[in-house]
Amino acid sequence: MQKEGWFFRRRFILVPTIWSVIIFILLLLTIAIFFIHNVAFFLAKQAPVEANILVVEGWLESDALSQAYMEYKSGHYDLVITTGGPEARNFTDQFDSYAEQAAHQLNLLGLSMDNLKVIPTPASAQDRTYLSAVMVRKFIEAAPLIDKMKGINVFSADVHSRRTHFLYKQAFDALAIPIGIISASPEDFRLANWWQTSAGAKTVLVEFIGWVYAHCCFELPAKGSHQEMWGLTRDETKK
Repeated sequence: MQKEGWFFRRRFILVPTIWSVIIFILLLLTIAIFFIHNVAFFLAKQAPVEANILVVEGWLESDALSQAYMEYKSGHYDLVITTGGPEARNFTDQFDSYAEQAAHQLNLLGLSMDNLKVIPTPASAQDRTYLSAVMVRKFIEAAPLIDKMKGINVFSADVHSRRTHFLYKQAFDALAIPIGIISASPEDFRLANWWQTSAGAKTVLVEFIGWVYAHCCFELPAKGSHQEMWGLTRDETKK
């Protein structure tokens, strides 16, 4: 019979064996290795559709914008739209938004301004990529070319592209327009060994967290609402 004292009593508990600990560690290592070798390719999504409009995210670096221009030349696009909000990092001092400076860069590469539409994004508490998608959608809805729309391809940066694709599809959910995504090749690191450079490690891990946040925590605002544009309800802006 088990004896009990005033302050302690005997209990039997199961503890893991050395083999179960080893198996658990090996499982974690397998998952970690699989994640490391595949996460960058997963985030750098390539899923173009048949499209006659190419949307270029204006904050892209010069090399990525050159790749976007090559995509325009190789595709059958009627219009290139540049997006982006006011930011400090400019190629020159003459532009107020990423959308304007990207259009300038594409024009220098040979893209006619007649085939360019600049859609700047206002400063807002809203997710910048989602708000850019909303601004593009508003332009499409108001434009007479919506009836001739085949589809839209969005040109984004390497491991940012999967999140961009998700947010654009959310913004265009009510419109029957195919949305594709094209990912630029990274300049500062390689997708196959991103963890070997500080730029690659920082970029991939930040974008993975951003992708998880977009899927788990981003609250899709009602279409046409004050919150869709500004990231806050009308009542919150008055506080």
